[in-house]
Amino acid sequence: MAILDDLKVSRRYALKGILSGVGVSLWLPVLDVMCDENGTAFAQGAAFPTTFGVFFWGNGVHPGPLWTPDGTGDGEAWKLPTNLEDFANLKDHMTLVTGLDMMDGVFKGHGWGVVYVLAGGDGTVCKVIGDIVKSPYGNLPETSQGTQWMPTIDQLVANAVHTSEPFKSLETGILSYTGLNMGTVSLNLAHTGPNKPLPPERDPAKLFNKLLSAGAPSSTGSGTPIDVSNKLRRSVLDALLVEAKRLQTRVGSADAKRIDAHMESIRSLEKTIPTTPTDMKPPGATCLAATAPTAQAANVDLTKVSDTSAAMNQLIATALSCNMTRVYSHLWSGARDENHYPVINVDTEHHTLTHSLSADQTRAAQIEKYIMSQYANLAQTLKATPIGATNLLENTIIYGISELAEPSNHIMKNYHIVLMGHAGGKIKGNRHYRKTGRKVTELMLTLQQVMGMNVTSFGTWDKTSTTMPEILA
Repeated sequence: MAILDDLKVSRRYALKGILSGVGVSLWLPVLDVMCDENGTAFAQGAAFPTTFGVFFWGNGVHPGPLWTPDGTGDGEAWKLPTNLEDFANLKDHMTLVTGLDMMDGVFKGHGWGVVYVLAGGDGTVCKVIGDIVKSPYGNLPETSQGTQWMPTIDQLVANAVHTSEPFKSLETGILSYTGLNMGTVSLNLAHTGPNKPLPPERDPAKLFNKLLSAGAPSSTGSGTPIDVSNKLRRSVLDALLVEAKRLQTRVGSADAKRIDAHMESIRSLEKTIPTTPTDMKPPGATCLAATAPTAQAANVDLTKVSDTSAAMNQLIATALSCNMTRVYSHLWSGARDENHYPVINVDTEHHTLTHSLSADQTRAAQIEKYIMSQYANLAQTLKATPIGATNLLENTIIYGISELAEPSNHIMKNYHIVLMGHAGGKIKGNRHYRKTGRKVTELMLTLQQVMGMNVTSFGTWDKTSTTMPEILA
């Protein structure tokens, strides 16, 4: 039948419908019918897409027993340190890289760090941190004029790999920034150029609606297909059930079950994010329960931050599993962030704690461990999301990074970088690679090559043509 023929040559498929005059679409995950006999590639032989992500958090880490394993190498040669214990079921997918520097590693602040670890510098070639004064921007990163003068690594990758996906990249976030005005770099992660940020979506409801609007048919009225689930207290799936059932009769039993599971996942997300006003009454049996949402936008109620994080992680996985994008960036907290963390009973600014006495630095380390638990939740969500006979985490690489190597003295030496995923088999995982004297730009160049980019050098601070084959399979 025509639909089966279309699916066999397709990499994505969307159910489309109209809900009360508003166009909605539901992109489906990769189905077995789209894959080869082994479920390891598309039916026409193309490999499953490798996705690239950034997970960024502010204020660095505190190297030592909480972060630095005693051993290096593969497998049992190293153990997860305390602050990474939430990755216990994901160690096979982790590549922990420690010991890297920013130039000569001497004192510099948060703004300079974020310019470096996300964009490789500001466009002026520098070999030591003292060279930054040669740049016309050298004194600006930690001021209101701060920005990314070069495109961030996620946007470099997006420019190289984007083809027909509905979104060139997705930008998400959790904590709204609280702290010193550092221009665009603390409020945003992704930049296409100077003062051209791509603001992260921190509201799960808005991201939910954005994904359901992509590729939707034109509405029958004058409304645009946005804020879909805010229009009525009805599940958007109501508009798509007929087409879904029709498709299920044409595919195999495994794909029919996968469609059911996908739709149930979407329905569950509707129930856990604030998609509709609470004062509207549901019109029917398939409507959402008239209860307060369990997930709130972060900074509205920071005790609900874990719920917001889980909802965002599921939405990222949904977008990737449906091949809606190949690049995403997730800004947990901005550089030099001053948020409190009542969710773990830490009611002092994060940034302040990192520069205080050892007892306060212990509390800062508690915050770091909590942030890593949310990074682990994202990785676990990707691992639990199938694509053919494999899963999303197998086919992704996430660059987990903060702007400082060691925050109490603004040290730019001994960065701890948490990579997650096997990048479609290019990165072995379950490896701790530690080497002092090497540069973060070497790792960034390597990751771009892992994503298939034809680049042989990278960076303007620590410009390099040296790669890091030690992390590869």
